[in-house]
Amino acid sequence: MKTTLISTLVIAALLALTVPMVANLHTYSIVITILIWIMLGHSWNLLGGYAGQVSFGHAMFLGIGAYSSMLIVNGLNLDMALTLLIGGLLAGLLSLVVGFLIFRLKGPYFALGTLAFAEIIHIVARNLKEVTNGGEGIMLMKRPTFLGFQIFNKTEYFYLALLLATLITLFCAWLMRSKTGYSFIAVRENEDSAEAMGMNSTLVKSKALFASAFLAGVAGGFYGLYNKFIDPDMTLSVHMSVEMIFVTVIGGIGTIAGPVIGSAVLISLQEYLKSLEFLQAFPSLYLIVYGLLIMLVIVYLPGGLVEGLRKVKALAKKEA
Repeated sequence: MKTTLISTLVIAALLALTVPMVANLHTYSIVITILIWIMLGHSWNLLGGYAGQVSFGHAMFLGIGAYSSMLIVNGLNLDMALTLLIGGLLAGLLSLVVGFLIFRLKGPYFALGTLAFAEIIHIVARNLKEVTNGGEGIMLMKRPTFLGFQIFNKTEYFYLALLLATLITLFCAWLMRSKTGYSFIAVRENEDSAEAMGMNSTLVKSKALFASAFLAGVAGGFYGLYNKFIDPDMTLSVHMSVEMIFVTVIGGIGTIAGPVIGSAVLISLQEYLKSLEFLQAFPSLYLIVYGLLIMLVIVYLPGGLVEGLRKVKALAKKEA
């Protein structure tokens, strides 16, 4: 934990000092997007990576956080610190309902159950125009503040995203070193053995789902306020859930570094592929290249890029 704390704080400090020195608006957008996906990757990793409960519908928690935060800021103009907390708690409350109904399902049936719930909420959001404004979406009408400081331009959102990503990373590292975190891993490895040792597997999975949903709600709230506009397809689509899985699996599922590395690599790769001239003539062609590269990593590095870095480190030690 001490190593994780020091390395996380050092990286955060370096980013805080260096990015504003070299960044333009486009660079800020890329870095903020990476930080958002680090948060979302950590949220999915708690449930899917550490507790072993694969969710295909995690966008529902992102969406709840995004919509609640946008509505609260527009309607009540509350401070973002309180707004994001409320968004996370509402997502956590939804997770209790979801868990109560589908934790009797296991494996692929649980994953499909989360997908079904997410699609139900997606449909409700599109049709509940009195609250969500349907497919037309909601725009941010107020300038939000965080602990009294106004947050509006890219630089301010960068520092806030960096703060949130750092806190979420440290929280996940602390949680997985606690008794609760070890219970997540025990259920993932062998649920029957965990129950034989006296654990209530349903309660353990409910805790994992609540913590995961809370973080997704906080990240979703920031995502909505940063973009200053949300609609159902932007926040509640299957694509958002799948992207959370990708950044975690590519980086290294069940590790703290995995979502960080996966987000940095995948978002940077997306931006690079979009910038290639021969791919710009076909706007969606970059997705094929992107998908092929992801498949190669999954096939040859099932432990993600974290596993690859460990192999390189071990090989370097051998040669030394």
